[in-house]
Amino acid sequence: MVSNLAEAIEEGIQLEQALRWTDAEAHYRRLLDDATVGPGADLVDLRLRHANALMVLKRFEEARRAFDEALAAAKRTKDPAVLGRTLLGAGVYAGSRGDVRRAEDFLMAALDAFHVRHGADGIQGEGWALLNLAALYGKSQRLDLAFLTFEKARERLFEIGNWVGVATAWEMQAELRESLGDADRAAQDFHEAMSFYEKQGMPEKVAEIRSRLGGRRVV
Repeated sequence: MVSNLAEAIEEGIQLEQALRWTDAEAHYRRLLDDATVGPGADLVDLRLRHANALMVLKRFEEARRAFDEALAAAKRTKDPAVLGRTLLGAGVYAGSRGDVRRAEDFLMAALDAFHVRHGADGIQGEGWALLNLAALYGKSQRLDLAFLTFEKARERLFEIGNWVGVATAWEMQAELRESLGDADRAAQDFHEAMSFYEKQGMPEKVAEIRSRLGGRRVV
């Protein structure tokens, strides 16, 4: 059994931020093989990170089962923050599979769960739920609501110094603008995203976005 599961999970997060998703998935799987089955919050978070890594790697059936296991374990903790994080993950997964209605239901439930929490934990959860809701609104062409919700997400995440979240919100907004054919403002948003990824110390992510931009300049 890993002596400090929270620290071990953080090692996996560092792999994620370096875009080493195959290594992150293998790391989380090893931790799960070594973990004691139970309802603890750290173990639920481990299941959730593993599910997310599987989703990013497009191992969707495994990811679905992993999210189901995380959600069942989260409910047993009776902790609103743990449940909120898991509902958020389930919403992201549903959205990635094109199930917009189910994704929106999960994300709204996550917002409700985070709303009862005070302090940085609740604000962070709300911010991430909002940025994923904004992406859903964009996909369903509720554009005014999408841009307003991205702004609300950034406000919450900036408040607590969650630079990864702020960067992600700018990046997702840029992708929405690209899909609408607004290349100039998309480039501006991508540059905002890069500045916050740099602030977080994520050079691999900055390089990825710079490669996507190519020779485009901000107007």
